[in-house]
Amino acid sequence: MTIDQGKIGRRTLLGLAAGAAAGAAVGLSALPALAASPSTLDRVKESKRLRIGVTSAEPWFFKDPMTETWTGVGVAMGQRLAASLGATLVPVETTWANAVGALQADQIDLMFVLDPTEERRKAIDFPDAPLFYYAMGALVAGDSTIKSWADIDKPGLRIGVTLGTSLDKNVTAMVKQAAINRFSNNDETIAAFAAKRIDVAVQFHPALVVQQTRLRLGKVILPEPVEPVATSVGLRKEESPAFRDWLDGQLKTLYADGVPDQLFAGYLKSKNVDASKIPGLIKEAWH
Repeated sequence: MTIDQGKIGRRTLLGLAAGAAAGAAVGLSALPALAASPSTLDRVKESKRLRIGVTSAEPWFFKDPMTETWTGVGVAMGQRLAASLGATLVPVETTWANAVGALQADQIDLMFVLDPTEERRKAIDFPDAPLFYYAMGALVAGDSTIKSWADIDKPGLRIGVTLGTSLDKNVTAMVKQAAINRFSNNDETIAAFAAKRIDVAVQFHPALVVQQTRLRLGKVILPEPVEPVATSVGLRKEESPAFRDWLDGQLKTLYADGVPDQLFAGYLKSKNVDASKIPGLIKEAWH
């Protein structure tokens, strides 16, 4: 299935993303001690600072090289949550592989777009409500005939993934013959594709669409089989459920109001991409 910005419709994504609900960050510690009182919710209200992890990964997080200002869907969601607490958003740079450790070490309060895998649940907490949904896709050469994950798993084919993501776990589980190359962030993975050091870059579909639009190389496909994948927001385990319960309620309201799609469309518009021709982040609209 090819994502054609001029032709794709919402119905195309009824069955997004191949088994991407699994996956774990590298080197998670087992069942850390619960954080002591007061809760993070109380601390944020008192300090008026909400710290979120950020890493190079459009459209979720993007750092302007000139102003060093962070933008993106994850940043915008964080700003909304911070505002509701009367706090200022504080971006803290990390990586996907280190995000769980940063939460455990109290270096950040939240990490957006972190899939709630079983391994991660042993180390950190997640709200019940999803942040939004996306699809596991692949950036391939423009003349590629790849249509399925089975087509990708061939001897001699080089796959690029971002280290410590659920995609890393998924690809590792699926691939038996192709070579897997791991990179520290999404930009490095795409740079390797542009340099022809890998044949396929695997990321979730919103990130790939933004990267392909900027790169203008190859095409984005949704290899079959495809299923919807829910992503979430990671936070520390605590004795008090106050922060988790507050976050759960906030995400339910934001999702019901279609805010993730609105923020995604706004970010794409800032990059001169027509969001109306690209699958969104609200699965109920995929029809």
